[in-house]
This record gives sequence, C-alpha cells and structure tokens, in this order.
Amino acid sequence: MKLFIFCLWFSLHSCIFASESKQSLFIVDGDSVNINVVLFLDLAQAPMEELGDKTDLKMRIAGIDTPEIKQTCEIEQGKSIDCGVLTKDYLQRLLESEPGDLVIKPIGVDYYHRILIRLFKGETDIGKKMVEDGMSYSYDSTYKMEETYAKENRLGFWSFFKPPVNPKIWRKEH
Repeated sequence: MKLFIFCLWFSLHSCIFASESKQSLFIVDGDSVNINVVLFLDLAQAPMEELGDKTDLKMRIAGIDTPEIKQTCEIEQGKSIDCGVLTKDYLQRLLESEPGDLVIKPIGVDYYHRILIRLFKGETDIGKKMVEDGMSYSYDSTYKMEETYAKENRLGFWSFFKPPVNPKIWRKEH
C-alpha cells in the first residue's frame, strides 16, 4: 500500500529537471535507474551514511531489455567486450546529450517491486531510442519495429561480430 501511495504521489510529481537530477538519479545498468528520494525531495534529516540505500527508489525502463553487466559480446572476431557496461554508458551519454528536461512517467510495478517507467529527455523516448540505435532489445513486442530496423541496418550491437545473447536467455543460463 505504501508503494502504491508513493507511486501515485510520484506520478503527480514525475517531472525531474536535468539540472536538479544529476545527484539524485543513478544509472544502475542499461535499463535500470534509481532515484535517491531524499536528495530528490531535499528532505534529508540524517547524514546519508546513516540512511544507506534505504532512500533509493528502484526503477526499470519499461519496454526494453539490455545486456546484463558482465554479459559479453564479440565486437569483432576474437575481441569480447562487456555489453552490459556498453549499454549503461550509452544510457548515460543519451541522458547527457539529449536536449530538454528529464521526465519520468511511472506506469506500473514489476515482479521485483521496481517501478516501471517511461523515461524521456525532452521529446525523446529514451527506451525507444535505445532500441532504435541498436543498444537494447525490445522487451516483448513494445519496440519490435524499432528492433527490426536496428537489426536490418546493423546499428549498435547488431553490427558486432556476435551481438549479445538476448538478456532474457542469458539470465536463465547464468
């Protein structure tokens, strides 16, 4: 119930201005971000060291699935890289380079109790852009057309010698 009330409140206050969010938004990986609610709301009553990670709101970008950290792919024959770190860094660059305000729109809660969100920077749907640029898989059919486009045009990791295994399959194997 507390999570529902917070999500409702958060959805009413979902616009986070980029200049204010640099300290409170933390990129976990290519499809997950956290917001430190205390910093975001500027309600800190105790030193952050005492609060630990109890103030982090865990969120997942809906509609995409990116390689996990330590999930490798072969950029060229015989040369592997960590595709999870690659997509995390790509998300960071997108959020820094796209113009406009950062907007978070909560749309639900997932199995792991993370808030499912649509993430925008200005007019750009970040999840959709990551799939279009070949840096993410479409989760189910959400951005399937964009994924097909990226594959056909060999964009992002679709241009690699061996693109990353679908993260859903990789997680089951590891």
